[in-house]
Amino acid sequence: MPAPMQAIVLALLLLCVPMRAAVGQTGTVRGVVRDERGAPVVSAEVQWLPSGQVVRTRDDGTYVLIGAPVGKVVVRARRLGYLPAQREVTIADGGTASAILLLPRAPQQMAVLSVNARREPSDGRLAGFRERAEAKRGGHYITRDKIEQTGNRSLIDAFRGIPGIRFGAPLRGNTGRQIRFRSNGCPPVVFIDGFAAAAGDFDFESIDLNMVEGIEMYPSSSSVPPDLMATRGLEQCGVVAIWSRPAQARSPKSRSTEERRAELVQELAAGKVLTAEQVEEQAALTNGDLEVVYPEALWRTGVDGTATVEFVIDERGRLDWGTLIVVSATEQAFGRAVVEALVTSRWAAATKGKKPVSQLMLLTIEFTHRPPAGSLPH
Repeated sequence: MPAPMQAIVLALLLLCVPMRAAVGQTGTVRGVVRDERGAPVVSAEVQWLPSGQVVRTRDDGTYVLIGAPVGKVVVRARRLGYLPAQREVTIADGGTASAILLLPRAPQQMAVLSVNARREPSDGRLAGFRERAEAKRGGHYITRDKIEQTGNRSLIDAFRGIPGIRFGAPLRGNTGRQIRFRSNGCPPVVFIDGFAAAAGDFDFESIDLNMVEGIEMYPSSSSVPPDLMATRGLEQCGVVAIWSRPAQARSPKSRSTEERRAELVQELAAGKVLTAEQVEEQAALTNGDLEVVYPEALWRTGVDGTATVEFVIDERGRLDWGTLIVVSATEQAFGRAVVEALVTSRWAAATKGKKPVSQLMLLTIEFTHRPPAGSLPH
């Protein structure tokens, strides 16, 4: 091959090498989006600038950007109700960079309410149990707070450690075990929500511990309160009283939340659902304040925090359950408490031009632990 031709071929080969290398020069960015309190932010939009594909954060606030160019890249996160945030990262070819982004809250777009007292769920049948558990006279008491702290999964597990209790052989035909107090050979009387159950051994494993508000146990008849005295003197074998939790509010069933939220994005873009700054009169509660119950375990341990939820109140004043999402929560229990409170809420629709319209609501509840001096509320 003539020398000039060799030079041309060599030059072409040298040009092709960087072109082939450039094709594969991409990397990945992984990270998490959090709010100013450190709670993960759900469904935030994340992309690398200027034209990267937009991804949304998962329930734990994490995201993954694939195919970002190598070198220095700016990653941006945005979400309605928050100020955008961005940071620069350096990506190596085929490598992974990490980026944590913190989104400050935008107050003008988000209603904020405070809960600074422990409000008990309204349920009169639990009054006697709570009074006795507070006084701690003559019996052993297992409160909902203790159940959550220990992480026990069954009633039998919850009973372990109670002085004087013995566990016998498994019950015939059931998964539970016999229990006895001290030297008694007979089974204790069991009360469920104040009513005596059938005499004989009781299958405690048949009770879902998640549905139990409290348990009181009395080893001898001398310590049994009048409210739990059994007939025919059976209380001499001891008494176990089980109290179920107050009715737990359940949000109405709806079709796929993912499908509804995909529609919501389109409705916001088309102006079918408006944000707070787009309406003239915002949607408002019509049945008083939102009755949020401070989670007992967090109250007792002095844990403060926040929870932010997002949902749509439609033009008829109804909460669209398919759009409800816990955007961020410093503790999962705070988020659940807000959702449960929304179930019984009643709303008046937002208006624009004197006509009712659908509004996207962003609501933040701040849980602030401020017990009265010298005592804890009950």
